[in-house]
Amino acid sequence: MGSLYQQKAVGELVLEQNDGTRRLHWMHGELHHLRSDAVGEQFGNFLIRRGVLDMASLKELLADGEGSRVGDRVVQWGLLTATERDEQLHELLGSVLLHAMEHPILRLTWLPAAPGAGSIGEHQFHLSHRRLVWDTFQKAQIDRELIEMFRSEPDWRWQARPDLLESLSDLPLTPSLAYALTLLGTEPLGCNTIAALAGLSLEDAARLVATLWALGGISLVSGALPLVPRETPPPPVVIEAPPVLIPQPPLVPEDEIEPEPEFLMDPERDLEPLLLAQEDLIPPTPARPLPPPVAEALPPPPTPMVLPQLDEEALAPLERARRLLVKAKSYVMQDRTSEAIRALEQAIKLDGESPAAFEAWLLLGRLRISNPAWSTRAIEALQVASRLNPRSAEPWALMGDLYHRKGFRANAQGCIRRALELDPSVAVPEGWSRPEPVEPTARGGQSGLMGKLRGMFGREKE
Repeated sequence: MGSLYQQKAVGELVLEQNDGTRRLHWMHGELHHLRSDAVGEQFGNFLIRRGVLDMASLKELLADGEGSRVGDRVVQWGLLTATERDEQLHELLGSVLLHAMEHPILRLTWLPAAPGAGSIGEHQFHLSHRRLVWDTFQKAQIDRELIEMFRSEPDWRWQARPDLLESLSDLPLTPSLAYALTLLGTEPLGCNTIAALAGLSLEDAARLVATLWALGGISLVSGALPLVPRETPPPPVVIEAPPVLIPQPPLVPEDEIEPEPEFLMDPERDLEPLLLAQEDLIPPTPARPLPPPVAEALPPPPTPMVLPQLDEEALAPLERARRLLVKAKSYVMQDRTSEAIRALEQAIKLDGESPAAFEAWLLLGRLRISNPAWSTRAIEALQVASRLNPRSAEPWALMGDLYHRKGFRANAQGCIRRALELDPSVAVPEGWSRPEPVEPTARGGQSGLMGKLRGMFGREKE
């Protein structure tokens, strides 16, 4: 990495490692983008681990935006802002670089000006090389590997830039590191000498030298630079075909030109020339200009893929409602309840009566239950959900739980009984697993309202 920065390299570093292949793209010596096919290092999986997406939302998002980047889709769907997306991407790429440094490398290949490196300019995300390198080198557990690398190159000597400490002022330097930087000058120093001057352990000195080299704070002035080829490849040899000489007929004076012989043809043998000859015999029509040569049809140039911008107003109401529901689920996973409720309310305005709206009403009721001030509105949402899907026990169970906590025992009993009738396994408050038996009255074992009425009117059943 220090050699690539020092030579302002442009290209691609391919690391075939024991857990996958990682590709590090470089522009002018700085990391520009990182790609990985290792398990868990794709942006969609990273967002699932962070609670921004779930697996169902990721599949739906990928199906909706086939051929486009996940980072662009999450911004277009409103799941993340562009700033939040960039922060998540920067953290992901930091973990990719960290794993690339810590996992064994089976094969390392540097591709200068590789075809894949030309496409890295398409990435709109701006990677902070300095921040990424500093944070990663502080976390990486590579002390032993760094020491072995420096010991294998005893001729390596580095020279610090004159304004070294000032150039690193934007990084979180500790007092001991800042003091060590003041001891580095323009004279060439080796890793062991730097450790002795700064009073650092060999592990800390090796980490400091590697970090400064990768950031351009020091440059190698003694020893061979690795990885980057010193000679540029020769340009391809283009062999030009010799010119084709077409013999020209000799010039003949006009008075010596003989008239052309009459063209005779057998009509039965060649019909098309005969028709052409008859056309030529039609007098006197002006000479018709020859049609312009028809150019050979070439395939149209490939149309560059332009990522369509999300136009919410152009979408159908059902589709807009569906996307708002996905956005609300993402907000719930991020504990952004108020934003989730607003998204659900917008979705219900677009589609609040179709069976597809059941999930939005149910989630809205569940979120409103969390706030005691929204109890009435929560019951309203759950009632609509139960009407849209009469066979679902969950709305009834949630209403029963809310009534139970409010102390409305009769309402709670009716809702919980209905929920258990629809699904005996549904979760209900403790003590409500079965409907409570009706208590008998004191008179003759009469029970219930009918028994009381009979007793009042003297019509007790014998």
